[in-house]
Amino acid sequence: MEDSEKGHYLEVNGINMYYEDLGEGHPLILLHGGFASARFQWGLHIPVFSKEFRVIAPDCRGQGKTDNPDGHFSYRLMADDIVGLINELNLERPFICGYSDGGQIVLEIGIRYPDVAGALIAGGALVELSDYYLNGMKAMGVDGPGEVDIGRLGEAFPEFVAAASQVHAAVYGEEYWKVLLVNISKMWANPNEFPGDRVTGIRAPTLVIQGDRDEVIPLEDAMTLYRKIPGSELAIVPNADHGSLMSQPEVYCSIITDFLKRIESR
Repeated sequence: MEDSEKGHYLEVNGINMYYEDLGEGHPLILLHGGFASARFQWGLHIPVFSKEFRVIAPDCRGQGKTDNPDGHFSYRLMADDIVGLINELNLERPFICGYSDGGQIVLEIGIRYPDVAGALIAGGALVELSDYYLNGMKAMGVDGPGEVDIGRLGEAFPEFVAAASQVHAAVYGEEYWKVLLVNISKMWANPNEFPGDRVTGIRAPTLVIQGDRDEVIPLEDAMTLYRKIPGSELAIVPNADHGSLMSQPEVYCSIITDFLKRIESR
């Protein structure tokens, strides 16, 4: 079923997944962050990347236009979703780029499906929970798994809350974002969701990318991830926090395109 000339749906791993598919060339899958959607997060990047690659940008389960019948979230489950999409589309060793939650999904794909991706880009991701990260979650109103203070989130990020009701209204309505936040927080604040030393088993060429002033994930965590993944590369973007890194498409796309073109030329 088509949502528009660019948007499509596929039944994948028990969900009805929405994705956009633009451009030509080697496939590049873009995985958005938690509580976002493909178009919300990658709207400025897709036109740039699609000049060089076939860009496939799905809405991850329970977000944007993709449903989530049982309301459950885990990075491993969402990695299975994306590998299911890859198989349904018959993609051969696509490049997979994810940011924040998308970066965590990328790591899970690299760990559990070592032969699927031609290259991986993990942005704004971490190896394990830290006090720094948990304090960042509390600033957003997430006090623990399933423990969310909606009022505090609204005070800290009013524009984000205003957008959330629209971004996630397509499947379950304008109030769904509150349910989504509670359900997805059970993953965000669960230490068992994060890969730890399992990342040492990643074999695909990997780029770790991070803003230099990320308020959720400190540089030390990005360095740890980079050092644990064999042969990986590290890019630190100046004057960028967790959100503003994605608002610099010319810098972000340039770094990633350079990395992927070098992989293609091998």
